[in-house]
Amino acid sequence: MNKKLFLMPISMAVFFAFGSIHAQNSTKQIQDYYQKSGQLAQKNSSQEKIGVIILNEDVSESLRANIVNVQQTYNGLRIYNALGKVIIKEGKIISEKNDFSRNLVVAKQGKVQERFREEALQQKLGLEKISKVDYLADVYFEKNNVYILSKELFVSDKNSPNVWHVIADASTGEILSKNNMTLSCDFEDNSNIHQKSDERLNLLEHLPADVEENTPTATANLLLPTDASYNIFPLPVEAPTFGARAVVNNPWNLTASPEGWHSDGVNSYTNTRGNNVYAYSDQDNANVPGYSPDGGSGLNFNFPFADGRYDNPFAYRDAAITNLFYVNNKMHDTFYKFGFTEAARNYQTNNFGKGGIQNDAVNAEAFDGSGLNNANFYPGYETVIGGQTYLDAPVMQMYLWDRKQTAADPISRYQYNSPANIASRPKVLTEGAAFGSLLFGGQSVTGDLAVSIPANACTTVAAGSMAGKIGVVTAAGCGFSLKTKNLQNAGAVGVIQYHPSSDTPIGMGIATPDNTITIPSIMVGKTEGQYLVSQITAGTAINATLNFDYSGFKHSSLDNGIVAHEYGHGISNRLTGQGYSCLNSAEQMGEGWSDYFALMLTTRPGDTSALARSIGTYSSGQDAAGTGIRLAKYSPDFSINNYTYGRTNTVSGSHAIGFIWATMLWDLTWKYIEKYGYNSDVMASPTSGNAKALQIVVDALKLQACNPSFVDGRDAILQADVVGNAGADKCMIWNAFAKRGLGVNASAGSNTLANDQVEDFTVPAECNTALATQETKAADNKLIIFPNPTYDEFFVGNIDKSSKEVKIKMFDMSGKLVFSDSRESASKKAVSTKGLQKGIYMVYIQQGDKSQTEKLIVR
Repeated sequence: MNKKLFLMPISMAVFFAFGSIHAQNSTKQIQDYYQKSGQLAQKNSSQEKIGVIILNEDVSESLRANIVNVQQTYNGLRIYNALGKVIIKEGKIISEKNDFSRNLVVAKQGKVQERFREEALQQKLGLEKISKVDYLADVYFEKNNVYILSKELFVSDKNSPNVWHVIADASTGEILSKNNMTLSCDFEDNSNIHQKSDERLNLLEHLPADVEENTPTATANLLLPTDASYNIFPLPVEAPTFGARAVVNNPWNLTASPEGWHSDGVNSYTNTRGNNVYAYSDQDNANVPGYSPDGGSGLNFNFPFADGRYDNPFAYRDAAITNLFYVNNKMHDTFYKFGFTEAARNYQTNNFGKGGIQNDAVNAEAFDGSGLNNANFYPGYETVIGGQTYLDAPVMQMYLWDRKQTAADPISRYQYNSPANIASRPKVLTEGAAFGSLLFGGQSVTGDLAVSIPANACTTVAAGSMAGKIGVVTAAGCGFSLKTKNLQNAGAVGVIQYHPSSDTPIGMGIATPDNTITIPSIMVGKTEGQYLVSQITAGTAINATLNFDYSGFKHSSLDNGIVAHEYGHGISNRLTGQGYSCLNSAEQMGEGWSDYFALMLTTRPGDTSALARSIGTYSSGQDAAGTGIRLAKYSPDFSINNYTYGRTNTVSGSHAIGFIWATMLWDLTWKYIEKYGYNSDVMASPTSGNAKALQIVVDALKLQACNPSFVDGRDAILQADVVGNAGADKCMIWNAFAKRGLGVNASAGSNTLANDQVEDFTVPAECNTALATQETKAADNKLIIFPNPTYDEFFVGNIDKSSKEVKIKMFDMSGKLVFSDSRESASKKAVSTKGLQKGIYMVYIQQGDKSQTEKLIVR
């Protein structure tokens, strides 16, 4: 993990630590390049203060090149997001791209503040309380074409899991930019009633890193790892519904984890802790390491497991935490091989003398007590500025997921105690909340029921009016969490919300995480809620207990696909741009890379492109063939997944946008497999098609710009093919992307808008020619279609001069028949494509006993 910022102009010596002991010193070469190339030239008199610094240098084995990230400076300070990338191969700079400023005008400002008052930050960020503020070195930020000296800081919200990356005017404290670094996967879409939708809680707390001296440990002192065994769901098994547990012995890769998984070079552990990850339970939502299973001196992590309808997941937490530890380590070791190494800012406590910044192993929290039906990853950050290390370790949070309930078998979240006639009422369907107490560990609250005044609790409820009571309130009118907070402030010990129009309750999300809500809240249906209100209003004293039964709930720590997805956020964030806060554009593909990594790590022997894949089926209570938690299954088959680039304009949210990106990567992977073969173990052979596909995706993450669009991501993959493979797969890559609308003329539009993308299905002319020649030779075609691509019509040519009738059928990529006709062999009648959407179509042509299928591109 090597991201070192030395704030000097290029006229001075620039020194930096490489990510590998084999790295060449590229400083002078890069200095000379920028001095001679004019890339830093200005249109004004600020030229003498312009410089460039090196952020990090990653020696890529797969590309056989050094990837050097640089940043423009003014007067020795960084210019925010004025980033560049230099590729050096065989001692020569073969590529340089940058987003440098060409007309840097610096604003005159008042007195610069050393630090901002926390009260002022709270007000400007809309926070109730701040737990921590970390400052980096000052930067220059562009506002209205003028650059303002600014503070770069990370603000941790005391009452929520949010960690805000903030750029603020160094004089006035005005917030110029802010981004939430917590990545909530929002696997469920739970909306509010009659109001703007609440979002699932981000559910992630910023853990302070234990940062010590970053002096690498000498590799000569490495110890042989102690034997260890784990009873887990071994990859590529995706989850318990996909295969059985098995005991695996010493599953680490010694190149990636030279002392195994339980030693950090200084300390050896017998619990689920080591150099790459510390896995533990955080069911109290304390956001500090809690319980972790111990394998004893023999490191034998073989614990019982069951997940049936009547099994309590807390009884099997040792097995779940062990599985979480295993998958995190496997992700570390696997992606180390594909280039997520120390120089690339990976996650390790000890870098064993390989350079980079250490002390940032993943904190993996199982059974997290801050919510349900979710999973999260906070990627942290690491950098060195002026010789000072700025570091925050990553946190992964994994949650319990509701079991599927029916009217005959509802999830039990309450019990009426009195009077007797109400205590004997049949239980009804209930849903939980992504905020407040989850009553883990057999906890409960008991009190008399009281109807809220006002009935929707959307405004202040009289202080003390709900003291010791469980409030009953309609779920309509405002956010679920606001109602709960108002009732809590009035003294309530719990809340029962009821749906205003349905007997089917919904899960209660939260738009803004609020850890100050400490009481439990549930939802029941309309009939039950109105019954309670009528009884209480009539004077009936109802006593009840809220006590949640978690039997049959699933734990996402056992869903290897979701764990891999979460870790994938760390990979994509650390490899892109400056290594933090570089995936914030409206057309954000982060969720796509995470899904793709999960798919790649769970492909099985015998899998083919015909097998449609899903994400999250186990956690969401589906069987292995379920649809999962995305818009469609992943498949190259348009009849299963027909999403194209143009659909990014109409889908909602980063998960839907990312799904379309992952769809393209999945298509591309099967093209690689068709060409180079298949091995379900991507670690087994670097020449297999799926290993090549995964490698080029990781390489492209390193090559792409900060805040990339789909077009940038595509171009980075094409560049990786040129740098590492001499462009041998260029046309295969182009055709895979063009199939989904990311062709030559596709446009991403503005990176601040999510609905201005333009799709295009064309490929470069040379790829069209090569493809046509190849397909003609392979099929011995006798019939042709032209022109191809076409705009409004095409013709079928009969070069065999047969006299038999020609039958033509045209299908879109979903398999839908859009045209059918027959004509004489000598007919010159055109087939009209007017009214058809732009895209790729399949034209089936039959003449006598001969037939063939041609691809037609309609522009």
